[in-house]
Amino acid sequence: HQADSCVMRGWLLMAAMLLCLAPAATGEPPEQLHLAASGSGDGMVVQWGTAEDTTLFCTSPSNVEYGPEPDSLNQTAVGSGEMYDWTTCVHTVELTGLAPNSTYHYRVGGDGEWSDVISFMTTPQGSRPVRVGAIADHGISSDAEVTTQKMREASLDLVIHAGDISYANDVGAGGVADQTIWDDYQNQIQPLAATVPHMYAPGNHEEEAYYDFDAYETRFYVPGSNPFWYSFSFESIYFISLSSEHDYEPGSQQYNWLEGELQGVDRQATPWLVVFAHRPMYSSNSAHGSEVEFRDAMEGLLYDYGVDLAVWGHDHSYERTYPVFQEEPLSNSTSSAEEPYRNPGAPIHVVAGTAGRSIYDEFDEPQPAWSAYREAVYGYTVFEVTPQGELHFSFIRNSDNAVTDQFWISKAEPSPEPDGSDNNATTPDGNVIDSESAWQQKLEELPGPGLPIALGAMAIAARRRR
Repeated sequence: HQADSCVMRGWLLMAAMLLCLAPAATGEPPEQLHLAASGSGDGMVVQWGTAEDTTLFCTSPSNVEYGPEPDSLNQTAVGSGEMYDWTTCVHTVELTGLAPNSTYHYRVGGDGEWSDVISFMTTPQGSRPVRVGAIADHGISSDAEVTTQKMREASLDLVIHAGDISYANDVGAGGVADQTIWDDYQNQIQPLAATVPHMYAPGNHEEEAYYDFDAYETRFYVPGSNPFWYSFSFESIYFISLSSEHDYEPGSQQYNWLEGELQGVDRQATPWLVVFAHRPMYSSNSAHGSEVEFRDAMEGLLYDYGVDLAVWGHDHSYERTYPVFQEEPLSNSTSSAEEPYRNPGAPIHVVAGTAGRSIYDEFDEPQPAWSAYREAVYGYTVFEVTPQGELHFSFIRNSDNAVTDQFWISKAEPSPEPDGSDNNATTPDGNVIDSESAWQQKLEELPGPGLPIALGAMAIAARRRR
């Protein structure tokens, strides 16, 4: 019994020592607040960081208080904290059962350490247009801050970011892969990201020395089991985020996932299909240019399954293509509100790498036939999708708020003429052409390169049925 007593005293002493070594259960001030779209249509994911004294475990609580008024935070949700080999704990809490088209106020934290009260708006669900901001290549700079501020003023419902986020893999004050850059970046973007959900795709600068993709995987919520490629619905839009930084060849896990994902999209429920990733399939900026291997591997899937819009980064400039497949434009019309692209038949590609990093002004000459517009300035893009089945895309320049490029896509039937006619066209011999054929005929009658381009559309359509 004496031996047993000595063993017991030894265990009690060890337990006491461990308790002394364990950090006190006190919270740290919340920072780096940002939102993400949840996998459910009635939810919102809230994330934030706390600076901990250890890299092993989080000591701060993961609580969200929220409600319909800033002084009535009458609901509570609890989540969890996660760390990688860095002292920032990333807290994640999902709010569910939210009413559509409604404002919610919230604060995060616990144990006496709470954030300010902030608000967000839930998805409109058909009651109004959906406004989506799209950027890439952001980082920390005065120009990046201007982009963030401009986007705060744009009344956005969602932001998609096509990679190269904080640039922590560059050499910072703490050396290569200085993780304080991530903390600084997420504090810089908090005024926007804490009020509008952000969804990301990985870029080459997310792969960091020593950390690999750890920061990207830990700091950002994605719906699904894979952090590098995933999908989500947002009102009438189905988004697919891909990784140009991982294997995408036919037969790869990512390729097979994308093919299955595209096959399963319900185009009645989500008629708009948007893809975003980092390295562009189409870019005439020779700083990087088109990622041809990526395009050869996956463009056929985007074309076959009717992707409407593809957003990229990597080249620090803005460029927009015509509807294009295998470098052949299906149209060289720029479209307008009066004559939009009507089911253009191929994706329109946009490079949006103008959010804050140094601008690349190295465009190839002559401008390729598939390139509709390009500009090497800081700015951001916004596209608005209406309940009537129309999409309006704009590039807004930071320096003067000018909309320097825009285009329209419509899935709606053409409106009847004011005199009651059905908006069909008539050939010189009196035969009636339906409105869709009339639209195609207008494209074929365009001057310059439009004629041979439009005449090649039938051959492209034939390949589409391969």
